[in-house]
Amino acid sequence: MSATVDVRIRENGSGVVRVLVEIDASALKAVESGGVPLEQAVRLDDLTSGGWDVGPWVRAEDGSATITLAKPFDAVEQVADIVTEGGGQQGPLREVEATRESGFLATEYSLTGDIDLESVTTGLQNDPELLANLTAQSVDPAVIDQQLLAQVKASFALDVVARLPGSPAQRTNAKPGAVTSISSTASVRNSTRLLFLGAAALLALLAIVLWFWRPRKKRPKPTPRTKPGPRGGPPRQRVPRPHLPEHMPRPHLPEHMPRPHLPEHLPHPHLPRRSRPDGPPPPPRKPPMIPPGMT
Repeated sequence: MSATVDVRIRENGSGVVRVLVEIDASALKAVESGGVPLEQAVRLDDLTSGGWDVGPWVRAEDGSATITLAKPFDAVEQVADIVTEGGGQQGPLREVEATRESGFLATEYSLTGDIDLESVTTGLQNDPELLANLTAQSVDPAVIDQQLLAQVKASFALDVVARLPGSPAQRTNAKPGAVTSISSTASVRNSTRLLFLGAAALLALLAIVLWFWRPRKKRPKPTPRTKPGPRGGPPRQRVPRPHLPEHMPRPHLPEHMPRPHLPEHLPHPHLPRRSRPDGPPPPPRKPPMIPPGMT
């Protein structure tokens, strides 16, 4: 006998839980040994009334039979209750929980719990209607329960398949007669937020580059202040002082100034020029002219 619990979670947190149960030929003969058909021996009316989609028993040529049960959910918080409904309070699946946590850049999904095949039971003693049917057919329920329990512990196999967004199916195989942990996780990145964050970082970098490489504008010269003229007249314009360097360069002068060249003999400006002693004599002076009548 084997069972597979398939938990599919979509990105919005909704999904479906499917349970596939397969009974081999020997277990099927044990269930129907009292003359009660399988469809009546295993009653699933409570699951149908609880919102489960219960399929029919499908018999194979080798004498085995399979059945599929499914129930959808709108939020991951409903997975724990659905698993408990399908397996019962004393079922092999213990503390199964599904989570969905939305972050800024990614959404995390997980499916955790335990598969307990160490203290598994058939659940026959918890079904009063089945016990009454077996008793009416003169079948001892305790004998059937022991036979089923022995077969369950010897050949019962249980797998849990987690189908989480952004990840392939993760299967957990239970170990016979032991407790197996379920730990399936997946992460889906938020592409829209990643693109927005990358664009914002690129714009910030571009703004910094433009800030350091922008052309510097020259500051305008300050307007000279004016004082009002005397008796309300027009304001007097302030004459700006000429800009003088802090240190005036000295003119370059040679160490030795050349003296000016002067001739040895200079003629006196108020005296006639004397002739040289070795020169010709000066011409004779003319007598002064006396006008007539003054002699």
